[in-house]
Amino acid sequence: MARFSTTFNAQDHDTTQSDYSELPSGIYKLEIEASDVVPTKAGTGTILKTTMSVIEPEQYKGRKLFSTFNLENQNPVAQEIGQKAFASLCRAIGVSSVEDSEDLHFHAFTAKIGLGKAQNGYPARAEVKRYYFEDEGNVPEPAIDAVQPTPAAAPANDNRQAAARPAAAAASAGGARKNPWSK
Repeated sequence: MARFSTTFNAQDHDTTQSDYSELPSGIYKLEIEASDVVPTKAGTGTILKTTMSVIEPEQYKGRKLFSTFNLENQNPVAQEIGQKAFASLCRAIGVSSVEDSEDLHFHAFTAKIGLGKAQNGYPARAEVKRYYFEDEGNVPEPAIDAVQPTPAAAPANDNRQAAARPAAAAASAGGARKNPWSK
């Protein structure tokens, strides 16, 4: 048993819960609030992980978007894609050279957000589709797209269960569907 130093009273705290649904597609004003440079899973490269926070539109202010940039990789195509995306981010926030990931923090930038592809049994996640550059003079105002794709019905806070349902339904219906990781 572990004793608290003081009595915690849950009634003294806000217990409002978020629905954790993905950000809808649209144009957002964002800023990076946290970052970390880590080795790749294989330990042979470098990844920049960022936590972006929505500034506008107001109804999504404070929502988070997570993005990674593959800066160094043994696969030259993966490295090129990662470096190109990172260069676009740097241009969007007005930074031309970076020595420390904190140099990226709290610079507002505008980006188009949309759903990516579902991967490895997980549903599609919101991701940056395009960065807008101040030096081109075509930065749109933040706005949510009028027509939103309709995701599969699922509890708003448990996307992994929704992704597993089709496979479970196929298996229970007698289908011989194999998961990609099955041998």
